[in-house]
Amino acid sequence: MTAVQRRTFEGLIGTGERPVFPADLAQLLRDRIEEAVRGLELTQLWLGKEPLNDHTRCEGLFAADILGEKPPFEHSLKSGAGTLLHKAIEVDVGSRDDLDPQTIATRAAERLEEEPRFAPFWRELDRLQQDEILMEVVRRVATFQSSFPPLRELRRELAPISELRVRAELLGGTLVLSGQVDLILGRPDQVRPNVATRLAIDLKTGRAYPEYPEDMRFYALLMTLRFGVPPYRAASLFLDSGEWQAEDVTAETLDHAADRVIGAARAAAALGGGRAPDLRPGIYCSWCPRSTTCPAATGSDASGSPS
Repeated sequence: MTAVQRRTFEGLIGTGERPVFPADLAQLLRDRIEEAVRGLELTQLWLGKEPLNDHTRCEGLFAADILGEKPPFEHSLKSGAGTLLHKAIEVDVGSRDDLDPQTIATRAAERLEEEPRFAPFWRELDRLQQDEILMEVVRRVATFQSSFPPLRELRRELAPISELRVRAELLGGTLVLSGQVDLILGRPDQVRPNVATRLAIDLKTGRAYPEYPEDMRFYALLMTLRFGVPPYRAASLFLDSGEWQAEDVTAETLDHAADRVIGAARAAAALGGGRAPDLRPGIYCSWCPRSTTCPAATGSDASGSPS
């Protein structure tokens, strides 16, 4: 390993003793959420990290999200590059061969040629635009590889999984929690199943935002509900610098994440029942579909502060 890779291996992944959690932890969390939201007037509510963050930002934005008022998703150059990057890391992590970043990026683009949302976006680009995005992905793959220990060589020890979709259904499917974790490292302990052996990582290409730690706490909750044991740590790693924000997962972490879910579910029921949303202007007004008619958004400048 290089010094940077070893730093990630020792400082983020770690080699020390892992925490042990109660065998009934997942059931206790499930009961905590279900008891708090049982009886609410909900049809089927899907919550992921974006709706949960929207609830924290502004209830008007949250209501627009859960009521399906946002316009259909269309890729931009930035989001297209992000989708291709995640597929490229999936190719890199899963490949049996030692591939260079250019080959990884090219194969990732080939894999996405039939993806319903990405394929039309990709076909509309000219060859120069495609090449520019591919080169951006090549750069990001290179920073990914330089930030982590060689995952292919450590596959048996670290058991890397990329782009893992996780879902938990509560109250018979009335409340659905879902998310996709960029990278999971660690093999479950078959002898001591209640030992937390996994590290959950979100890969970021920009700067840090306050929502990122909350996203990782939500993923820790989701993994607990799905697998019965939480990750020992959840982190956001920034590919530009190789730095990370990490939290060791505790019972308090999971209770906090569960309470955010409960708060969002209660708000969804109240808003569905006619309560007026609590409007809080901010930079997110620029992407809210209600911004042209919202009284709180009127007079906000680009920073989200009242002008």
